[in-house]
Amino acid sequence: MSPRAGPAAAALALAFSAAVLVAPWTGHVDDVDAQLYQVVARHLAQDHAWLDPRYVPGVHPHFREHLPFGLWPWAAAIRLAGESALPPLAAAFTFCTLLLVAWAARRLGGWTTATLAILVLGANESFTIYGGRPRLDPLLLLLVTASVAPLWTWSSGKGAWALGALFAAAASLVKGPFGLLPFLAAGLTLAWERRALRLAAAAAGLTALAAVPVSAFLVADRLWGAGTWWNGYLLVQMLASATGGRLDGLQPPWFPLETLAGRFWPGLPLVALGAARAVPWPATLDPGEPPTPATARRLLLYSVLVVAGLMVPERKIWHHALIAYPGLALLGAVGAAPVVRRLLSGLGRRRIALGALGALVVLGLGFVGARGGRLIWKPCVHAAEFAREFDALSAGDPVLVVSEPPDWRIVAGLAAERRLEPWMDRRLVPGDEHGARLALVQRHLLPGAPLPSGWREVDSARDWVLLRRD
Repeated sequence: MSPRAGPAAAALALAFSAAVLVAPWTGHVDDVDAQLYQVVARHLAQDHAWLDPRYVPGVHPHFREHLPFGLWPWAAAIRLAGESALPPLAAAFTFCTLLLVAWAARRLGGWTTATLAILVLGANESFTIYGGRPRLDPLLLLLVTASVAPLWTWSSGKGAWALGALFAAAASLVKGPFGLLPFLAAGLTLAWERRALRLAAAAAGLTALAAVPVSAFLVADRLWGAGTWWNGYLLVQMLASATGGRLDGLQPPWFPLETLAGRFWPGLPLVALGAARAVPWPATLDPGEPPTPATARRLLLYSVLVVAGLMVPERKIWHHALIAYPGLALLGAVGAAPVVRRLLSGLGRRRIALGALGALVVLGLGFVGARGGRLIWKPCVHAAEFAREFDALSAGDPVLVVSEPPDWRIVAGLAAERRLEPWMDRRLVPGDEHGARLALVQRHLLPGAPLPSGWREVDSARDWVLLRRD
């Protein structure tokens, strides 16, 4: 692209990505993980117990599913500006990730590559819809991208390695081994490219060094603390997930490939182009213009190593694969850039392309202005059909949720949106030790005989029945 058209195209791509990122805010969002972390962060801000997070009394009263450090930014935002600041903070993390990917792409292949990388990542549904929610993923993706961006430019300087290791250590404080994997993969890729065993040793050694803060925290908790993080996080969460001790999320080794095939759109065909770009074609077929086939080979190897690492744990969740998205977006952009550059070789075509990008921005902003986020999620029954009954409750009131299997979406919504205290059960009993006045019961769990003493039906919707205890 021309000196002026390149930055303009990248800016338009960023504007479109920003519009897509904020679009879900215009609707009712029921995101179990985001609402869980919102409640945990709320309690951190209230309790000032920075190393003892909690969810609700009936579920994770001592939250040890994840380390507390990744929750601190959300708790700090709540203390400074309230819970309304959480989505903008998450969006800021995600947008900065896009900027880092654009910076690396610009270094590797110019403005066309940067624009394509932004579009591949910014138009991805899994990246953008969840990128503006207070999950752990937005912060994790920013930190892991910062850890590998210096190495993506294939610099073997000590400063790039030190900076990468520092960000990898911060990422591991958010999500353990998932924060370390991309840095290790980037280091090993650089070692392969330089055919240098010393760089492979440096990658392994610096990765181990980046794990020291988390390891020190867990050892200190084991030796001098209550041991709840050592047992609850390291043994019950991490080791059980790695070895299959946790029954939820058990998936075959190829599951990361399956989730990428289902979710990494529209970038997946471009990844195939990137893989083809990595092939050393004859000079008559490949003019050698940037980004070069060597760049594609490095990014391909990096992505293969990250995905291979994701195959190792027995427990696999789709959003674990998000750490592979930035590298895959770069690989797709590297593969498509030469094709796009040739297609836009004329001035008129470049103007048409800029006009199309401008139209995308207008469409994105129009979607936001029309509150298109309402089309993404259908609100839970407590926010729709049963809203009147729940509006009459006060914050902190207990509510009984009777479901089998447990319906975490209902629990998360009640705790986050209405500040209630949901209690989980698998059957409805005559008395309620928690003092709940309302109960949400899955229809198939209601007895055929009259309801247990004290409960009466108020309403029903979808698969739920709302009961009141007088």
